[in-house]
Amino acid sequence: MPDAGESHPPYFNHEARQMLIEGSYRIIPSKPVEVGHERQLLVDNHVISDSWGCRRTVHPPEKYAQNPILEGLRGVYGPGGEGTVMFDHDLGRFRLWNRIWYIGRAKYDLSQMQAYYESEDGIHWSAPKLGLVEFEGSRENNLIQGGKGLLYGPPSVIRAPARLAAAGRFIMLYGFAREKLLPGETHSLEQRIARSDDGIHWRDQRENPVMRGRSDTFNNIVYNPERDVFMMYRFASVNSHQVRIQAYAESPDLVAWTQPEVILYPDELDSPMFHGLTVQKYQGVYLGLLNMFYQWLVPPHDTAPASKPKLMQLDLQLAWSHDGREWRRHPERPTFLTNGRAGTYDAGIIMPYSGLIERGDRIFIYYRGDPVVPRLELLKQTTSINLCLATLRRDGFVSLDAPSEGYMLTKPLLVPGGRLHLNAQTEPGGFIRVALRRGDGDNDGDWMAGWTHERCEHFRGDSTDAILAWKGTASLDAVKNRSVRIHFWMHKAKLYSFWFE
Repeated sequence: MPDAGESHPPYFNHEARQMLIEGSYRIIPSKPVEVGHERQLLVDNHVISDSWGCRRTVHPPEKYAQNPILEGLRGVYGPGGEGTVMFDHDLGRFRLWNRIWYIGRAKYDLSQMQAYYESEDGIHWSAPKLGLVEFEGSRENNLIQGGKGLLYGPPSVIRAPARLAAAGRFIMLYGFAREKLLPGETHSLEQRIARSDDGIHWRDQRENPVMRGRSDTFNNIVYNPERDVFMMYRFASVNSHQVRIQAYAESPDLVAWTQPEVILYPDELDSPMFHGLTVQKYQGVYLGLLNMFYQWLVPPHDTAPASKPKLMQLDLQLAWSHDGREWRRHPERPTFLTNGRAGTYDAGIIMPYSGLIERGDRIFIYYRGDPVVPRLELLKQTTSINLCLATLRRDGFVSLDAPSEGYMLTKPLLVPGGRLHLNAQTEPGGFIRVALRRGDGDNDGDWMAGWTHERCEHFRGDSTDAILAWKGTASLDAVKNRSVRIHFWMHKAKLYSFWFE
């Protein structure tokens, strides 16, 4: 192939304008996508109008070599559980809230409680002595909620929006059950909301339970600032046969919640059950870690197709949404985080924590890893319920790849000015070059003088933050507040994200 500076493909011929709609009687301009300065992930076509010679790739995170970072004690105690990890900028440290499961104890004899840990680096954790819950004759422990005859589920912790911060800077959604039923109850399974000023001392809100019914998954909550509502992810309250399908409910005030609606259930390409959907907003996109549970109604035999090799294991797929309700996945359904080989710390179970934490150019992703499949008699026999860590390149969930020659054209975007940044990498001989084209009315698609591929400097190499320039000009202030399409020309390249700054 000729060098990109010497020639260009025929469709980039600026004189061949037959496809453009210029000169039409009147074209009403469409409203451009307002991307602001947020990084644009390429998980789907939210900002993409067209691509050719490209395909999307889901990238699994890299497991930390020293996993597990908190290890369960044999047959007695599991600090991994499920829960939330957060970096608290006010305190300058990582904070972890999770469910502690004392596997060897009777079910309602302080077997499931909530605990708190802290860390300076997200890897080495300490268990502060809080003095809150008495366990085995002592309060010298890191427990935050627990009691005889009660079960406390995994805590989903978020920061309260400003309008609700007076009632507590932190909000927790958690599962709860009592051993003794109240008069008229058929079960005691609940989801509750608690508030806290410091993330350690919690108090239930008066209007509990916010929802009742079985949902023995990691019920988690996310705040949606665009609509100023809280979004809850749990099991569906009704089903056709089994409960492990994912449902959504929302609330403006944490008190009144909408009737749960099914948003994800297994189809022909999936495992038989979804054990949970753990959601967090990242760079304007709601990313979901979908827990696949291979509990077959009829176990697959040796003749089972290659797509169904697992039995009773749990792993993760990646899902995404722009509103928190409508969810998409890669059409090939690749595994995002898979089990380790037999006998290793996460060979049987992988369950995600809430919390995608950016640390420099990496994202920390925490998960529960068990060496055995979820059968209680096996969990009691082996070290289990470990807290584990995996890391991922910044914005590295999905890339748009051009294995050879490839092109991608965005929808009309409202340019906020500043400079165009890329998170990308190329193979030897590869490159990325960018042109700007008008995106307004009957000038849609017009090549913009001074902003062509020929004038764009090559991007080559591997960078999470590269700045593009056109013959020495990097600032886009000349096209600020205009409707512009970005035309990427890629060769042997991966594009993870782009943004204006």
